[in-house]
Amino acid sequence: MSSTVMRHDFQVISEAEYVPLARRETAKVLADWGMSKEVVGTACLIISELVTNVVRHAAVLSPTATVTLAVEEQAALVLAVADAHPLKPKPLPAAHDLGGRGLFLVDALVNEVHGRAEVLPETATGGKRIVIRLPLAPVAA
Repeated sequence: MSSTVMRHDFQVISEAEYVPLARRETAKVLADWGMSKEVVGTACLIISELVTNVVRHAAVLSPTATVTLAVEEQAALVLAVADAHPLKPKPLPAAHDLGGRGLFLVDALVNEVHGRAEVLPETATGGKRIVIRLPLAPVAA
């Protein structure tokens, strides 16, 4: 089991105008932790997309979302967004005109750096937690 070295949790209201707040908080915390601009940029994009999905698809049952940023001893950055909606999201095989770009983009970013993504049940709320693990060490090509 991984041990957490640093952790920061915050809540965001499940409304579109709060997505930039989640992005700014993520950027500030990760910059304060000494993350590279590339890692901060990727993390901000992932958090923005996941919080946007809460706004679009879960807000009716989840007035807030919880964002977790953490660094594990095994040199992994953990990004998680939890909401109270029970429906588990699935990325579409390709983006299309009506949406579907969010998880498609998140999947592409995670795969590009050889990270992992998983959807876990959030037993306290009956919802789910999307957890992204990104390696902090360079991956050999």
